[in-house]
Amino acid sequence: MKIETLVNLTGGELLNRPFISEVVFFTKDANEVNRGSCFFSNDINSIRQAVKNGAYAIISEEDIPVLDKEIAWIRVDDFKKAVFNLFKYENIKTKIYFSDEISAQIIKAMSDEKNVIVIEDDFEDLLKALNFKDKFIVTSNKKFKDFFPNIEEIKPKNINLTMKTLFKSEFEGKIINLPFVYKKNFAKAINFFESNNLKYTFEFEIKRFKPVFINSNFEETEYGKSEKVLITNLKNDEFLIDELNYIIEHTKHAKTVIADKAHKKYLKEKFNFAVLIDMDIELKTKKEKGLFDD
Repeated sequence: MKIETLVNLTGGELLNRPFISEVVFFTKDANEVNRGSCFFSNDINSIRQAVKNGAYAIISEEDIPVLDKEIAWIRVDDFKKAVFNLFKYENIKTKIYFSDEISAQIIKAMSDEKNVIVIEDDFEDLLKALNFKDKFIVTSNKKFKDFFPNIEEIKPKNINLTMKTLFKSEFEGKIINLPFVYKKNFAKAINFFESNNLKYTFEFEIKRFKPVFINSNFEETEYGKSEKVLITNLKNDEFLIDELNYIIEHTKHAKTVIADKAHKKYLKEKFNFAVLIDMDIELKTKKEKGLFDD
């Protein structure tokens, strides 16, 4: 991308008259910088490293001293806005796949292709997408529908998924770390990969609905080695009712509590399953007894 185009798209101010004329790679990680890179950062030490590694342009939100007059120094008001404008320019004709948030998480976790880019972080993921010509972009962000005419919504396909445990399912003879409640989301992911002839793996897991087994002291234990389980990373959103119904239906013979930040007291009760909604708790790793411990 030409420096003049870069400045115009980002709405930035070019602070010098550089010798170089274009950039070919975008990143916010100084360790990824090589010759031709455009580096985004406000950290002077990282910027020094990027310059040393061969950056051709430095973009910052702050007033950073020009350390090398041969490369471009650009100041912008907002990184996210600047990067989104670059992304929009580069991908206005690119097909973008739209899905719900959970399906997008599953696609990201299953993908064995570097050019499958799931937009979760509006800064880092958009930067990554700028570095691929042939790519498959997936997002659950509805604002993309307003900017990109070539949006295709991912539909589920018919699959034979069966429930094995509360936290695991079976597909084509393989046990996968995915609760059966996400069957439709998984079906969307399978359809996305197979319709585009993309590689994927069954060795995956997502953060949502992740089981954490604990003892009575709230120390984390080995998977399946305790009768007390925390179901973590649930959010009070459009998926929660289905998740709660699924949990209630399949834990009828166990004691289940539901806790959020306002109702932590429920975690003091006796339970087999505790559903955590929009909250995290710190756990200790269970210590193994030493040779001379009682």
